[in-house]
Amino acid sequence: MTNTNQVATAGDISRDAAAELIYREAMLLDERQWEEWLSLYTTDAVFWMPSWGSESELITDPELELNLIYFMNRDGLEDRVFRIESGDSFATVPMDRTAHVVGSVLVTGREPGQISARASWIVHCYGLHGSQTRGGWYEIGRAHV
Repeated sequence: MTNTNQVATAGDISRDAAAELIYREAMLLDERQWEEWLSLYTTDAVFWMPSWGSESELITDPELELNLIYFMNRDGLEDRVFRIESGDSFATVPMDRTAHVVGSVLVTGREPGQISARASWIVHCYGLHGSQTRGGWYEIGRAHV
């Protein structure tokens, strides 16, 4: 399981609108619509996939501990997309096909014009080396919808 913190663009929103945003992201990733996917993120978005510090605990400090992915702003996401599209991301050549399944969307906080949410996910990857299934959860903070 991994935990992804992200800031998405989108005023006051309902649980259904938060779910729609999360489902849209999964669809855009599966369809490799990279520019549309990037448009979900503000320029100051933090994208964090922490690693496991032990069998039962995720790391807690992205600046001092090893991460799976840690981008302090959208520039990191844009660079990742550039490397995928240009073929410079050797880990993704050829790129596996994916099928994201998202569920259990819960609103975890509200402030004027903002919402925080959490959702579970499973992604099936199919490629030259067979198939893999991974799962985890999203934590979305300060989504402006």
